[in-house]
Amino acid sequence: MAHAKEDHASDGHREVLASSAAGTTFLIMIQLASRIFTFASNQLILRTLSPVVLGIAAQLELYQVTILYFSRESMRMAIQRQPLVSGPPSTSNKADQHTETDQDKQSLASQSVVNVSYLSLFLGIPCTAIFTMLYRYFAPAEALSTPLFTASVTVTGIASLVELMIEPFFAVIQQNMWYDKRATVEMPAAFLKSLVTCFTFLYASRLGQDVGPLPFALGYLSYSATLIFGYSWVLLGSPSVQRCSFLPKRIPSR
Repeated sequence: MAHAKEDHASDGHREVLASSAAGTTFLIMIQLASRIFTFASNQLILRTLSPVVLGIAAQLELYQVTILYFSRESMRMAIQRQPLVSGPPSTSNKADQHTETDQDKQSLASQSVVNVSYLSLFLGIPCTAIFTMLYRYFAPAEALSTPLFTASVTVTGIASLVELMIEPFFAVIQQNMWYDKRATVEMPAAFLKSLVTCFTFLYASRLGQDVGPLPFALGYLSYSATLIFGYSWVLLGSPSVQRCSFLPKRIPSR
């Protein structure tokens, strides 16, 4: 019996190590793909951009990153402390009972992190309003006089809120270490973001229209929308999370 427990613990340890190694690979792939797509799109549109628009684009990125950081990072750190539920080794005549119990425990753990993740969206609404007002108030005169500057800031703020809506999905992905599913969603989203940014700039340039930094804002919005649709497609139909609701739900007390 003792040997069986040791073998089970050893197998679990090896599975965690293998999952961590695979997760690191997928995370590197996501970051690398994002950087490559961003670099390629910037090279395509660099000749059509003015220094002012480039500066505003950098500010918009900082503006969005600031909203996301203050809204979700503390919640993500708290959620990462929620452990995976792993059941003890089961005998053959009690395997079904143990499996059912483990699934119930995992469902409760997943529902717990889903509930907590909604705090990010609730924090994001006031954060977006505050940082939008501050950015527009302290923006230099050159930025304020740029065409579609206000629209670009507004669209970027909306994109930030849309991206915060993926937090329930992201929480379950992280808890179960499904990094392959994360890569499946985030890499196409990064590609579409670059594609939308490039296409909008090139199309406006062909028409002789000055759209300012709006293509960058539309790129952020397309990225966030793709994440929403991608995670919904990957997770809502997955049998692994059928017991878990991605809406806030009361957890019964034990």
